[in-house]
Amino acid sequence: MEHGSVATRQVRLGLLACLTLLGVACAPTLPQSASTTTATAGVAATAAPTRQHRGGSQGNGTSAGPVVRIGAALSLTGSARMFGAAQRSGIKLAQDEINAAQMLGKTRLEVVIEDDGSDREQASAVFGRFIENSHVLAIIGPTLSDTALSVDPLAQQAGVPVLAISNSANSLTEIGDFIFRDSLSESQLTPLTTRLVRSRLKVHQAALLYTDTDPNRAGSRGFKAALQALGVQIAAEQTFEPDQTDFSPQLDEIATSQPDALFINAPSSVAAPILIQARQHGFKSVPIIGSNAFNSDTVLRSAGEAAEGLIVGSAWSASNPTARNQQFIQSYHARYGVDPDQLAAQAYTGVYLVATALRDAGSTSDPRAVRDALERIKQLDTPLGAFSFNASRDPDYLPTVQIVRHGRLQVY
Repeated sequence: MEHGSVATRQVRLGLLACLTLLGVACAPTLPQSASTTTATAGVAATAAPTRQHRGGSQGNGTSAGPVVRIGAALSLTGSARMFGAAQRSGIKLAQDEINAAQMLGKTRLEVVIEDDGSDREQASAVFGRFIENSHVLAIIGPTLSDTALSVDPLAQQAGVPVLAISNSANSLTEIGDFIFRDSLSESQLTPLTTRLVRSRLKVHQAALLYTDTDPNRAGSRGFKAALQALGVQIAAEQTFEPDQTDFSPQLDEIATSQPDALFINAPSSVAAPILIQARQHGFKSVPIIGSNAFNSDTVLRSAGEAAEGLIVGSAWSASNPTARNQQFIQSYHARYGVDPDQLAAQAYTGVYLVATALRDAGSTSDPRAVRDALERIKQLDTPLGAFSFNASRDPDYLPTVQIVRHGRLQVY
């Protein structure tokens, strides 16, 4: 596959050279700025015009400048369709703000959104079109960690940077040096969440419930290791199948151990049903601590009263008082008539991160330059907080722990 990828790039370079000889014009190269990666993401940052994006499109003829394209693979259908919808809203808002503010100078940002169908095969086809047909400079998504672990290697092989905006699987960025994320991993959220729950609730015995697949297995192991490190006994440990809908056998078994708290690591598609069934099977007053997949207004609305008291480690909070976060919340509500959730905030931030990298890369035709510029981002002002990437290309900012009260997530 490596030889095929190199050959493909050589063909593209040859075609580009031929087009250049035929007189295809390019806009001037964007000059580098030493201070751009610390600039405020939501403020207009006028930059010099950039070169055309890969593929050489000038857009629909209504824009004075060239167009640069990035891809976004989102679950608009399938099990995670409600989560993909929130992500799409965040992405579109960010794209329009960036273009209105001329953050990329005369170059217009276009985010090409395609449905990954909450499915590995469909996501693989989407990534293929992004890389081979649209020639995007970066890809945002896909929505689910399980899907990302399957398709991100395609982008790594092709040398196209990927920015995950909702993938918390611990091993994601280990795929390669073109894989980034702005969503905190379970290993970043779990220790803080577990430590705070142990301290506040005086938990001595805990139960674990998780689906037995790679991304969720890693998260549940994180819960287990963190609890054991704090001296908490694991009173019960139950797993369920990814396509399971009735969790009664596992919940009934756990209930017999009478734990002080129930820790659940599950895909977003079953988070609400598990909460509802847990409350029906002896856990009405037992604290439930959920994995990052529970961080969604969709889950809270679907679970209703069963979500009350749910505790989750969070990458974003609406109560964060920073001007950048409150600006995002107000803009999102003004446009869509609803408040954003963590998924929307991470998607919105992801577009600004890629736009910042495009601005700083000095080129809108070289994915490697965009990758390198992403890596250099430090202390960028975003709704998630002052954002940097660490040496592993994971996000470096402070998480928080939240609890559901009256149907809404609040700082715990």
